[in-house]
Amino acid sequence: MGRQGSMWLTVMSAALACGWVWTLSAQSSDKLVYADFEQVQDGRPVTSRGGAIQIFGYSENTHRPPVFKGVAGLEPAAPELVRVKPEDPNRLAKFDLELLTPNQWSGVVLELKGLPDKDGEQVAEDVSGFKHFSIQVFATGVPGIRVELLSRGQGRDEKIAHPQVTFIPKAGLNTYRVPLTKFSQPAWVTDTRVDPRDIMKQLTSINVTAYCDECRPSKGMVIVDNVMFEK
Repeated sequence: MGRQGSMWLTVMSAALACGWVWTLSAQSSDKLVYADFEQVQDGRPVTSRGGAIQIFGYSENTHRPPVFKGVAGLEPAAPELVRVKPEDPNRLAKFDLELLTPNQWSGVVLELKGLPDKDGEQVAEDVSGFKHFSIQVFATGVPGIRVELLSRGQGRDEKIAHPQVTFIPKAGLNTYRVPLTKFSQPAWVTDTRVDPRDIMKQLTSINVTAYCDECRPSKGMVIVDNVMFEK
């Protein structure tokens, strides 16, 4: 992949052209490719099986929300699809961001729905039979990355802190692979504890968040690829 600086000198935007053919990503019995950013539908990137993708921000200080940029002109916002090299057919999801201060906490979220909505509701699936979760991330100017597993519209408290893992991104494009047993709610949660396996049995979406706590001004980009579950 080369050095961090030279990597993005060769990145090319892959335009969301109407002529792209939308196809399902290859799946197998030992892995579930949740999002590889190779599919576009109605001019928007979608997950490997057609679920919606969007980016949004949040902040403790509503007067200083984060600034982010993906594909121009899409609403809700969506990440740009890029290539590492012009001749490389593989595409990755990219968004730029700036985390502003003062803020006790703030972040920009890449939301990935595994499946298309049905009758206006999110569709759940059982991923509890898998053992590992993996994701490729390249990030600059980001204090931390959080991955959350969500179960929306399944009769659960929508305000719970979701089972999650966090990591500090290393230089370059790296694969982060963790056992599903590592997903848990933050230690500060006391009144709405859930069993992470129950969420995995009714998974509707995954949030990949570039975040800060006790924020300092930061500006950079996040690139994501090959979000998957493995046995």
